[in-house]
Amino acid sequence: MRSLGFELKSLEVFITAAKAGNMTAASLQLDISQSAVSQILAQLETNLGVKLLDRSVRPVELTVAGRYFYDQSVHLLEQAKKTQHFVTKGSFDSLHLVRIAMVDSLASTVGKPIIDTVKKHTENWTMSTGYSHLHQQGLLSRNLDIIISDDTLENQENLRRHQILKEPFVLVLPKQFHSEHAQSCTSLLALSKRLDMVRYSKQSLIGKSIETYLHQQGLDVPDRMQFDNTFAVLSAVAQGLGWALITPLCLMQGEVFRHQLCCLPLPEKDIFYRYLTLIARRNELGDLPDVLAEGSCTILRQHFLAKIHQHYPWLDGKIRVGKFS
Repeated sequence: MRSLGFELKSLEVFITAAKAGNMTAASLQLDISQSAVSQILAQLETNLGVKLLDRSVRPVELTVAGRYFYDQSVHLLEQAKKTQHFVTKGSFDSLHLVRIAMVDSLASTVGKPIIDTVKKHTENWTMSTGYSHLHQQGLLSRNLDIIISDDTLENQENLRRHQILKEPFVLVLPKQFHSEHAQSCTSLLALSKRLDMVRYSKQSLIGKSIETYLHQQGLDVPDRMQFDNTFAVLSAVAQGLGWALITPLCLMQGEVFRHQLCCLPLPEKDIFYRYLTLIARRNELGDLPDVLAEGSCTILRQHFLAKIHQHYPWLDGKIRVGKFS
């Protein structure tokens, strides 16, 4: 790693000298010799490649670069002292920053309760959605702390995993098409001959999973429409453009289209599931991953399953919240 050109001790000397206005006063406050103060400051300026102090005037004044460096040095020292205090105190009830990423279907369902919980455990937080493979990379590169993903990263050690949801894929198609061509909905092969398929982007993990399922079923469905998000997929289906494979949680994102859609079990015999798992690095976040996992499951049971029972009672018993294996 490239040297920064300064250490905390040199910052302390610089700040003290700037405040004192001369090297003698600074040396007395720091309890080191005047020559040591001068040497440290000279070395600091050499390392940074700029003049920090104007020594041609009395008292010594900061240069423009020196004023900027002074402000940053004060901040760095304050943070260093704060860090030292918390570490030696041994109390880590509140984390400094927690960065969370999850699939967008879950964020729209339990995002607020999750953030409410995170706020109780951390000084700062961020939450994002997007492609699952980018979340995985973010967790492994330490750019994220917690992810809720449809990939468990089984090959990675030193991770904590909490099972959140197991849900079957279902068939979604335009309600009018189903009422007029119900017989064509008895198999995906027959359906694909009458109506185009609306796909998730193949860059997404859910899109890749659907393509794998189609391949396993021996289905070669023309690839005409791909969308990056669930809302766009359901919008296209609601407009009568095609049919899609989706999960119940994703279906909840398109509540505005519910009266234009028909949701059915997959006509093929093989059951096709999506699994969501909360994943975090082991031991770093205390009990926060456990609390978030438990809270997510509670919200899913209270709100998500209730809506599913109300609108799609045939899915009762087919969705598993919490541990599924």
